[in-house]
Order: sequence, then structure tokens, then C-alpha cells
Amino acid sequence: AFYTVAHLLQGGVFDGSVVGPAGIKPEQMTRKVWDYVFLHKDYPKGETDIPEETLAKLRREFEYWYPVDLRVSGKDLINNHLTFFLYNHTAIFPKALWPKGVRTNGHLLLNAEKMSKSTGNFLTLKDAVDKYSADAMRFAMANAGDASDDANFEDDVANLAILRLTAN
Repeated sequence: AFYTVAHLLQGGVFDGSVVGPAGIKPEQMTRKVWDYVFLHKDYPKGETDIPEETLAKLRREFEYWYPVDLRVSGKDLINNHLTFFLYNHTAIFPKALWPKGVRTNGHLLLNAEKMSKSTGNFLTLKDAVDKYSADAMRFAMANAGDASDDANFEDDVANLAILRLTAN
């Protein structure tokens, strides 16, 4: 939920040292202010010096994105991040604002090896399209796997797709 308003609160840094576009300092974000923004409580008149119009803008940003239609994340985050995502949302928000769906995906392998920048086994989408073409990429990705399986992008499949696509 915080990410829906972070761009208004933070001035490009995460530690609160720079005031964001809304002009709100971290210490001004009291529990009643958060309740106004996220829980549709009344404006905390007399308890905050943040103009109601400013907080209404934060509320509109939150309401634009909530409830979350679908949260997608890697399968390795089920036991921590995704579980607490659900716990926190059900503990804090009314049912109408609970996430509608959660989906996990497997990891991406490149020629049966884990993709990793540090090992050099890495291919960006742009580089792959430049190397194989968008159509050949579609073939290789469709063949790579789905659901929570690890998707294995294979050079041979992409190269074969190029041959099939360009054959007379």
C-alpha cells in the first residue's frame, strides 16, 4: 500500500532525508493521517498540519491502485513476502481492499542454468530480441514452461524458430 503514495512522500531517496513532492515530512505521517489515506477515516482536523487537499491526493492515489487485482512474484517468496503480504492486508484493510489474486512464477533459466549477472549467464529481453527476433523469442518463451515451473529459455529453440519462420 505504501508504494501507491511513496512517489509523493519521498524525494527520490528511501531514508526520508528529502521531502517529496507532497511536501510532507516523515514525522507528519501519524497513525491518524495514515488511517485517513488508507482506511477512509475522517480527516484528522486539528491533529495534523498537512492540508486536507494534500492528503486527499494521497488517498486518491491509493484508491486508484486498490484493491490489488493481481500480485505476481517469484515462487521463492511464498514463505515470507507473499505470506506476509496476505497477512498484513487482511489484518489492516477491510475485505473490500484485500488482494483479489496472487500468482507465483518459477525462475528463469538460460540453457538449463540459472540466470545470473554475476556469472555472465544473463540475457536481457532487448538483447534476446536483437539476437533472435521478437517472433523467435515468442516461440522460445512459449516452449520454456509455465506456472511455477522454472522457465528454461534455450538458444537452440530460438534458433530453430528463426529457421522455421524464414523457411520457404
